[in-house]
Amino acid sequence: MRRIHIDDLRRMAESIPFVPGHTSSSSDADELVGSQEHEADAREDAPVDAARGERGSSLVAVMAVMSAVLLVGTALFVFGVAEHDLATFQAEDAQAFYLAEAGLARATSFLDGKLDRGQYPASRSFNNQTLGDGKYTVTLQNTGTVNPWYTEYDVISTGTVNGVQRRVHATVSMETFGKYLWFVDDSNFLRWFTSNDRMDGLVHSNDWVRINGDPWFGDKVTSSRPYLIVLWWWSDPVFEKGYEVDVDEIPLPNRNQVRNTIRTASQNGGLYLGPLSGANARWEVILGKDGNTGFLSHRYYKKQGASYVYGPWVDVNIATLNGTLFSQKPLWIEGTLDGRLTICGQTDIHIRGDLLYDASTPGSGPNPICDDMLGVISRSNIIIDYTTANASDCEIHGALMALNEAFEVEDPFSYPPRGDLIVYGSITQAEWGRICMFEIAGWVIHGYSRKFYYDTRMLTDAPPYYPQTGRYYVSRWDEELVI
Repeated sequence: MRRIHIDDLRRMAESIPFVPGHTSSSSDADELVGSQEHEADAREDAPVDAARGERGSSLVAVMAVMSAVLLVGTALFVFGVAEHDLATFQAEDAQAFYLAEAGLARATSFLDGKLDRGQYPASRSFNNQTLGDGKYTVTLQNTGTVNPWYTEYDVISTGTVNGVQRRVHATVSMETFGKYLWFVDDSNFLRWFTSNDRMDGLVHSNDWVRINGDPWFGDKVTSSRPYLIVLWWWSDPVFEKGYEVDVDEIPLPNRNQVRNTIRTASQNGGLYLGPLSGANARWEVILGKDGNTGFLSHRYYKKQGASYVYGPWVDVNIATLNGTLFSQKPLWIEGTLDGRLTICGQTDIHIRGDLLYDASTPGSGPNPICDDMLGVISRSNIIIDYTTANASDCEIHGALMALNEAFEVEDPFSYPPRGDLIVYGSITQAEWGRICMFEIAGWVIHGYSRKFYYDTRMLTDAPPYYPQTGRYYVSRWDEELVI
């Protein structure tokens, strides 16, 4: 081991540089050592701090994504619940509407069973009727129309499902045979619609509908038979509103009941034309004779002794009648009506000339302001006689009904074509009467071409005591807001 000499220590001390004002000590050495150690530690900790910073940034990003997912999920949940609630409400709302409609159907069905006018109640209600998942309440109130022979009801029906309500408000009206432009019970295999026939209203047959040629139907055609008989190889009928077959038959009213009702009414406030002597006896009625509007004139033709004689004309103010005229013998009628009247005959009724409304335009039917209304009902036939007036066109305004036989023309196999038979109103007959004779292609060679137009007033009105079908229908419908 080498020994250090004192002189060596002295030379080492002298080699250390002198710094003025600084005194070397052990603390300086310590600081030097600590500084070096701190720099070393900083160099060692730098990668660790960088890693920690990166991990913090990732955590913020993850939290942001999770928050967005949570918000979207919450929104989807809320929307899902709202969608479910909306779907439930819509379903219950629809159910409530159908329940309200069911209540209206219940009211109509109830009235259908009340054919006799005396049975019609002033009001009626069906409360809280359970059906499916809800209930309906329906009330009926007779509107008290001015016509005792025509009944209608104001009907309000409300459907409820779990507190959700819908309400319909309707007018339910009696259906008379005046609803149909052309109604026939027995069509007869020789009766056909032909070219030039124009039927501007509902057509119904409890029997077959036969077509030969190119008739035009402006409204629906219905038949209680399974199909229409059409000579298609040269026929081209037009059905503006289609046709339907195999529908329920609609029975004609009992002819004796109709006769008795109107005869009784005519004897109690109407005009009753009673029995006359002689097989050829008759009553004659002219409406508005000699321009005397608002009146009818009547006279008899009867056997007196060995010959027949005419009676004097008797004028009657139609407004003083209860709307009925009944004839016990055959009846001739023509003229212009100012008022409301139903003429009923025990036997044949003969139309001798035009039958028009005072408030009308010949060839165009009733005017918009027309309040005239005519019914012609025969227990047998209604016949358009071959007269000078009827030889070239015949126009009739009114509802015509032949309860036991037919509406037809006199001698349809003779005379040249008579032009157009123009009817504004309604025709009902037990048998399809002959209006014309036609050649094979459907063109008229005798009688009239039919030009029949519906009087739409008869949807909500009818001549006095005009027979009913026994059914009701909804003539007005609306939905009301339930508050």
